[in-house]
Amino acid sequence: MKENLFFFSIKHPLLYILSLAVVLKILAALFTDGWLNDIDFNYYSIPTSWLANPWIVYISRLALGAFSLLIITTAYRITKIIADKTTALEIATFGALYWAVPDLTVHPNASIVALPFLLYGTVLILRQQYILDNLETEKFHRTSFIIAGFCLGLGFAVYYHSLIYYIGILITLFILKNWKGALMTLIGYVLAVGITQTIIDLVIYHKPFVAMTRFFGDFGNCFNYVFGLEFNIKIVGLFLLVALVPPMSVMLIFGFFRVFRKYILLVLPTLITLVYSIFILDDWSVLLLTVPTYVIAGYVGWKEFHKNSAFWTKNKWLLLTCYMIFAVLNIALMIFTFVV
Repeated sequence: MKENLFFFSIKHPLLYILSLAVVLKILAALFTDGWLNDIDFNYYSIPTSWLANPWIVYISRLALGAFSLLIITTAYRITKIIADKTTALEIATFGALYWAVPDLTVHPNASIVALPFLLYGTVLILRQQYILDNLETEKFHRTSFIIAGFCLGLGFAVYYHSLIYYIGILITLFILKNWKGALMTLIGYVLAVGITQTIIDLVIYHKPFVAMTRFFGDFGNCFNYVFGLEFNIKIVGLFLLVALVPPMSVMLIFGFFRVFRKYILLVLPTLITLVYSIFILDDWSVLLLTVPTYVIAGYVGWKEFHKNSAFWTKNKWLLLTCYMIFAVLNIALMIFTFVV
């Protein structure tokens, strides 16, 4: 049995990682307490009577967990574009085994449900930009930008605050002087927003754009700080340093800023979203939008650095020790989410 699992993990590493993720999500669906706040969903609310039926709760959790597997596969595809397959598998492993993932992904949180749409849009844009930069014109498909924009627009339909991530991508495309790509992405985005905000609102409210109008009408209230801007900055800092688990969290910060220009299509939208989260920290879910791309850019940047560093080459034992400390803390925190 052990030999079969070993050969399976060697022959189909991504499928093996996804299998581990499925097991953890099933355990989280069955054993984690409570049903997280769902007020971030634009159209989604849970009838109180549903919560009295454990089967509906469990099925809903499993469905959310299954959908969140797309976060792992899209993160893998993004990493494979900018790095090698080994690094992509390491990112997929992080996405499957990071301590907060099983618990968060089986509960209704709008930013997490929006992530597969945002990441798939990012995959398409990143791939086409890579093809464009390498002058591989025969592989270039401008319609991919429209599809990418449509996916990003679907993410907006789920979680309105994700608009800031798309704005970051649009700004980056302008910086890269990819005007046509930016325009095509905008067309796809407008199409997705128009379709979803018209059809869904007509069904629910009998008028188009009701929910979106309400969101932007109340948008100013997002900046009414409860504890002050300085406190919000500290919280975001703690999130990056503590929630992402040291010492890996320190490596990610270093790697993220090290590759700012090299992987600007990943770094700039993520950084803009992080800064945005400081000003609307009453909605902590915005921070979750940044985790996949932040970890990808940060880890790739860190790995490129330590591979070419004389210090880390001589002190591989120290690097291994740092990874082991991270793994132990990560496992301990994951166990904590299951038992508390």
